Amino acid sequence: MTAVIVTKVGTNKNAPRIWLEGRKLEREGFRAGETYNVDGSNKDRLILVKVPNGKRNVSSKKRNGGSLPVIDLNAQKLAEWFDQDEKLRVTIRKGRIVIRKHYLKAAAQERLERIRKKIIEGRKLAVHSLFHGAGVLDRAIHSGLARAGVGTYVQVAVEIERKYLDLSIERNPHLFSEESVLIEAPVQDIRLDGSIEADMCVMGIPCTGASTAGRAKMRDTKGEKRTYLPEEHDSAGALFFQSLRWIELTNPALVLIENVKPYQTTASMAVIRSVLASLGYVVQEKILNGCEYGALENRDRLCVVAVTEGLENFIDLDNVIPLRTKPEKLSDVLEDIPLDDDRWKSYDYLREKEKRDIAAGKGFRRQLFTGDEGHIATVTREYNKARSTDPFIQHPTDPNLSRLLTPEEHARVKGIPEDLIDASWIATTTKHEVLGQSVVFPVFEAVGQMLGLGLESMVHESLTDNRIAAAEVVQAA
Repeated sequence: MTAVIVTKVGTNKNAPRIWLEGRKLEREGFRAGETYNVDGSNKDRLILVKVPNGKRNVSSKKRNGGSLPVIDLNAQKLAEWFDQDEKLRVTIRKGRIVIRKHYLKAAAQERLERIRKKIIEGRKLAVHSLFHGAGVLDRAIHSGLARAGVGTYVQVAVEIERKYLDLSIERNPHLFSEESVLIEAPVQDIRLDGSIEADMCVMGIPCTGASTAGRAKMRDTKGEKRTYLPEEHDSAGALFFQSLRWIELTNPALVLIENVKPYQTTASMAVIRSVLASLGYVVQEKILNGCEYGALENRDRLCVVAVTEGLENFIDLDNVIPLRTKPEKLSDVLEDIPLDDDRWKSYDYLREKEKRDIAAGKGFRRQLFTGDEGHIATVTREYNKARSTDPFIQHPTDPNLSRLLTPEEHARVKGIPEDLIDASWIATTTKHEVLGQSVVFPVFEAVGQMLGLGLESMVHESLTDNRIAAAEVVQAA
């Protein structure tokens, strides 16, 4: 029989201590009075072997009128293997006890050393991109990290929509390499090979269940007139679970998640925080606004950065600084559309709806922009449907006419490189979909730079510490 115990390194008399007791010891041969030796020849474990006339004794402890066998390892030398309060996995079987770091701690140390080594050697970091879309978020993070001197490539990209993935392959060739694996499938249908390790996971978890519009749509389609939980969304509700599963299997040193602002108060986000913390990550969150980072779109977005233990002192969302200057006016990015162009329309149905909403006491109003403004409202995925709350450009001379942004203008207000949608085979509706569900590019480019600078700082400090330690050894000699 085998017994497994998960415990922690304690302390006694200012020295590390590992304490084991109970019938499990007795059953596997470690009875009170028996002797054993400690094998410390392995760097990652201690092995206790029961032998006659061993150097250490199994002691005992009285409890409830009886006695239990006890193994008490209490010595400063334990610090060579384990840290204070470190979680341990202890396996007991047939006169042999193996004590090693808990797999979560070992995984955290492995991913930290892996990314440190890659940065030192100047190797590109492997990024796993879930819900890849057309690669806008990945391109922004890639660009920001490159600004800081850190190279990356998308090792795995997962996207359910063929046209989005095809567009990214065509317009973002610099994100991929010969090693890249592109998966056109729902993430929940993928059986991941646990041997494929990621240095960073980038996830724009679909917000269709968490956004205000998405929850209202659930109320309309599901039939019950109540407020639905984001987790009840048929297609997107459980995607946070698949995301966490991916993180645990690929063991990245960095995780970046973006979503709508309301996602911060969902049960999904609460679970994400809890699970990531249990896996050895330090989670940071911040609401970032597009206008504050050089874009015209006045859009809030939740940015979540989880860093493995050991990186938290070098990476801080409060250190994200703008990389671009916002255009002074909306007109600075608008095209010169002729006043008699067919794109100027009356949209009578929207004007009539606005009148009905006003009469009914509803707060919905059309959002008409002249171009003199220093911002524009959020432009969403279904923008091409020309809905009542979407932002429109007002005709300069005819107050009854307005138009939608062109796809190129849409890209500009989000700060997204226009070449991303420069593909003749992509329809206007699809271009707006790609852009509307994407991030404000300058925001996450700035986040990428912050991450890169943090990684470089971590490596610089590590190398400095190594040089100091080497100098001290030389002086001692």
